[in-house]
Amino acid sequence: MSTAMMVYLAWEEDDWLDEVLDRFPEVRAMVPNVKTWQLLQEERHIHGLDRYVIVLNAAHEQEECRQFLRLLQESESFSRDSLYIVGLKPEEEESWQRDYPQAKIIVITGFAVEFDYDAVLSQMESDLEG
Repeated sequence: MSTAMMVYLAWEEDDWLDEVLDRFPEVRAMVPNVKTWQLLQEERHIHGLDRYVIVLNAAHEQEECRQFLRLLQESESFSRDSLYIVGLKPEEEESWQRDYPQAKIIVITGFAVEFDYDAVLSQMESDLEG
């Protein structure tokens, strides 16, 4: 049996967290730092998790977010997990996609109330189910 966990990483509460929590009953919301990295590694081992769906809001503390993403990329198991990077401005999308080609970069253009969160959350759900 496959086991997976959804993890939401951000430096502060935001609209994405609200949307993710509305859709997924079990989400770990954490700050993307070294302590969180260590905890995720331990949980993967202790609970025998096959995969994570990782959603990182990079709107704030972008250098710290990049440091966390380097840890993910350097790990054989975490580098294969689904990764969504949200919270970026349209002009930031290209550089983040270039630096993290395995990530799904989600940029909201226009008004957030008009954005199709459901389509993105459905993809996350599909990744979570395997």
